[in-house]
Amino acid sequence: MADNAFVKILTALLKHQVKKVVGDETLGVIGQEIAALGGDKVDDQIKSWLGEKTNAEQLEKAAQTAQACFREKVTDNEIQQWMVSLPLGNLPKVVEAIDELPSSPDESNLENALRESVALNWKKLSSEQVDHAVNSFLSCLRSALLPIEKQTLMIIGRSVLRTEDKVDLLVRWFEQYIITGKSVEIKHLNPELSEGWYLAHPYPMPPNFTGRVEERKMLTDWLNKDNENRLFILRALGGFGKSALTWHWFNNNVDKATWQTAIWWSFYEKESGFDSFLTETLTHLGIETKDRSARQQVNDLLAVMQKTNVLIALDGFERLLRQYGRMDAVLQEDDEDAEIDPSQRDCTSQAAEVFLHGLSDKEIISKVLMTSRLLPRALESKDGKYQKRCREVSLKGFSPDDAVKHFHNKGIQATRAEIIEVCSKYDYHPLSLSLLVGLINESHEKRGDIEAVKNLEIFDDVKARKHHVMKRAYESLTPERRDLLSKISCFRGSMEYAVIKKVFPSPDLDAALLDLRKRGLLQYAGETQRYDMHPIVRHYAYDHFTDEKRRKEAHVELAMHFIDAMPATNTKVKTLEDLAPVIELYHHMVRAGNLDEALNLFYDRITKPTYYQFGAYQLRIELLRALFLDGEDKPPRLKRDDYQAFTLNALANSYSLSGQPRRAVPLFEMQIALREKQGDKKNLASGLGNVAYMAQIHIGALSEAERNLRRQIDLCREIEDEFREAVGHQELGRVLSYRGAWEEAEQELDTGLKLFEKQHIVQSEGIIWSYRALRFLFMAREEAIFDTRKSNNEYRVSAIQSAQRALELADEEARTDAPTPVDYMRAYWLLGAAYRGNSDLEKAEENLSKAISICRQINMVYFEADILLDIARLRYAQNNYEEAKSLADEALLITERCGYVLQGADVNLFLASLALEGHRLERLRFEGTKELSDKEIATLHAKEALKLASCDGPPYYYKVAYEEAERMLEQLAG
Repeated sequence: MADNAFVKILTALLKHQVKKVVGDETLGVIGQEIAALGGDKVDDQIKSWLGEKTNAEQLEKAAQTAQACFREKVTDNEIQQWMVSLPLGNLPKVVEAIDELPSSPDESNLENALRESVALNWKKLSSEQVDHAVNSFLSCLRSALLPIEKQTLMIIGRSVLRTEDKVDLLVRWFEQYIITGKSVEIKHLNPELSEGWYLAHPYPMPPNFTGRVEERKMLTDWLNKDNENRLFILRALGGFGKSALTWHWFNNNVDKATWQTAIWWSFYEKESGFDSFLTETLTHLGIETKDRSARQQVNDLLAVMQKTNVLIALDGFERLLRQYGRMDAVLQEDDEDAEIDPSQRDCTSQAAEVFLHGLSDKEIISKVLMTSRLLPRALESKDGKYQKRCREVSLKGFSPDDAVKHFHNKGIQATRAEIIEVCSKYDYHPLSLSLLVGLINESHEKRGDIEAVKNLEIFDDVKARKHHVMKRAYESLTPERRDLLSKISCFRGSMEYAVIKKVFPSPDLDAALLDLRKRGLLQYAGETQRYDMHPIVRHYAYDHFTDEKRRKEAHVELAMHFIDAMPATNTKVKTLEDLAPVIELYHHMVRAGNLDEALNLFYDRITKPTYYQFGAYQLRIELLRALFLDGEDKPPRLKRDDYQAFTLNALANSYSLSGQPRRAVPLFEMQIALREKQGDKKNLASGLGNVAYMAQIHIGALSEAERNLRRQIDLCREIEDEFREAVGHQELGRVLSYRGAWEEAEQELDTGLKLFEKQHIVQSEGIIWSYRALRFLFMAREEAIFDTRKSNNEYRVSAIQSAQRALELADEEARTDAPTPVDYMRAYWLLGAAYRGNSDLEKAEENLSKAISICRQINMVYFEADILLDIARLRYAQNNYEEAKSLADEALLITERCGYVLQGADVNLFLASLALEGHRLERLRFEGTKELSDKEIATLHAKEALKLASCDGPPYYYKVAYEEAERMLEQLAG
């Protein structure tokens, strides 16, 4: 070399980069560490790390590498010679920038000084040519310096940490100090699974996780210092690195001595719904789950979280929301500009919402970290405020520093300015940047050089740019590897290497998989040997099969594999996970276009265990919705009308039983139309009854419910179907009881009872007696409204007697056939309510406790609000106003979420009474932020009750609740 100028710049860059990685503050800590280890002359030691241990021979070699690189990039010989020799004596600003570089936050001063000097010496050059010369010069220097930089970091690692481990371990030590403010022992840097740690679905973390120090510090501060917020939500659309950040923090920055029990759960995996999370988590915690419903398991988990420090990470919570609660959610694309109906942010699982609300309890000491594309609506109040003890943060893209570090860690030749220029065009979107790195490293002409992507087409908006880089990454593959990536995208979730190898055999498979990983298109978890894809990549690859025929062929190949893997029968199905091969086969049948065969599989292998054994209504919804290719406003695309009718009825039933009656009604109605078209009067009669008592009553459509039940009765008389006729009378009696048509209701119930007795159907006789108890309770309420003396106790006694008879018949059915839990639950509820009305609080407690226990065990969503309300009334009678308020609040949430109109009216009436006595709900703010008096709150509750009870308007209204609301409003206005 002509002089030491080149070495001087390299040395300055080395010092700058090492100090930037380490940080001045951390250097001080390193000094303390060495002193503690017995070292002396700490300042000299640190100084030696930053240059003296890097000898001139190494720098000379680096200079030669950089010169060769620069000559390839810049063809102008004069500029080459000038930049290589760099007459520093004539360039004071460059010298000044070099001297300042080790302590500078970035390289911008040096870049500017070089740019100015080049422009001064070569005035004929355009600004673009000057930029190219300077950027190329610094890019080549940085690239040549990387090996020396890593060696220097290794020296620090050996000196401080007494380890020969890789540089990334050392960097983790620095980051851990920045995040926690504490120095840690080397043994704690390698993630070690504590005995109490359960990583249900390990994340396929790509190598060289970059930065996010500020975000990890934020999470650590929340975990260790935030005593208020027990739930932390990290929200962002796809591609922002939520899962990677959370997984890295969870395994590298959480103090395992403090958090000895931790759960990692990903809802992105197949059959990893909320019920599975509850069961596996409780099992890990040593809590028995056998014969415990999801609702009961929620209570069990919340109870543990009140007395134990448990850290729970829930990754991909959006999969539990209606927007993504579908079988093809893995292929669903984000649209950041789309308006999402707020109801689409409701949880598909009632148990999940109860769990979220339970986290606001001040007794909870555990913490939950959630990642999600959307904020669950259950966490918002009516005025848009978050529930207590909950914090949400929107995750942004990489910082410029993180982007620079990411590119350099991947060996990309580029200056800081070049990297920032390229990355800023994509808003530092992590997935897009990873794909850019893949394009650079696999470029044939400019491999490893950022120049490879500088000429990518740039669109006006960032969204189009992100799509374009995905397109370029896909198109840069050979046709065979594009085809393989698209085939792999057919899986519903992560997939085992052995399965890929068996289904898509190829001598090139291993090389192809490695290539896809290097390009950022495929993820790999070594400990499980499973491959996965980011949802954005999966969606794009699936959408870009060469043609529809190839896509169907891929699904057929996968279907054939899962036919072989599927058990011969369902006899060994103990959990939903046992159905996984069957469900996977169903998915591929649907995607291959074999819908009728898929429905046969559903009928033969899936419907009974999911309906009767597990009550997995949401899973049924996801599976059945896949058959509605034209949307749920049209019949499923099946060849036979009876197949269509069965599917419509099955989906409607599942919606109703999962607390979504409004979505059930149009499906029931389509099924009815098909049965009429077929002339199938028997199934038509059943359909009319189903829509009335499984959906229309719940949503207050009393006029339509009554019309359909009367039509059912007429049809059954015509075809002489006495059982279904009796069911029609039974349910019509219930509708008439809500309407306050007492005599006509009793006539219908009596007719139904006689028909059941004639056929010796004991279970149905019990239901009639339960409805009689309900009728008497309504009549007692009406008496209380208009007779303030409440002297006549006849109706309450009759209600008790009717409920007792229903209980006796449930016992008889259990002795002669099998117990029917829902019948016991209904009888206990009404008996408890009647005892409470009769002031026998001890017996009320006994029966209502049994009712709520069974209700939650069998997951009967519709009855839960009624039972909770009667327990709240009982607590009020016991002067336990806080618990009464809490129970009523829980009941209100159910009615609001599910759209249960009749129950909603009753809950609002009770809340109005509570508010009048100073026990208002804190979460309700009906008019923005205005503070309302207790009387004003009571008035608003009463008005809401009146509106809900009006249903279709008199006479098709909930008469008792309507009159009670009217009377209350009169008193409040007086």
